[in-house]
Amino acid sequence: MHVKVFDTHVRTRDGRYLHFDVLTSGGDQAQARQYASDWLASRGVQDADIAASECLFCHSEIANPQVAEAIGRQGYSIIPLQGC
Repeated sequence: MHVKVFDTHVRTRDGRYLHFDVLTSGGDQAQARQYASDWLASRGVQDADIAASECLFCHSEIANPQVAEAIGRQGYSIIPLQGC
């Protein structure tokens, strides 16, 4: 499976910096932003808690089995990088 990687940066209102990648098998930047928002909400970070957010297409790559399974199950996979 070939996936798109969206480099995502979030600054919360309480000063935390979160950096993670959103991986999808399709979709666009708007869809990746929605997946990022869903993932953040599942961790207790609501839109009202976000001061700034950026989610930009970075590159595409071949998915490993764990990423492919997550995308098959929920439409996306997240790779936490900083502050997550």
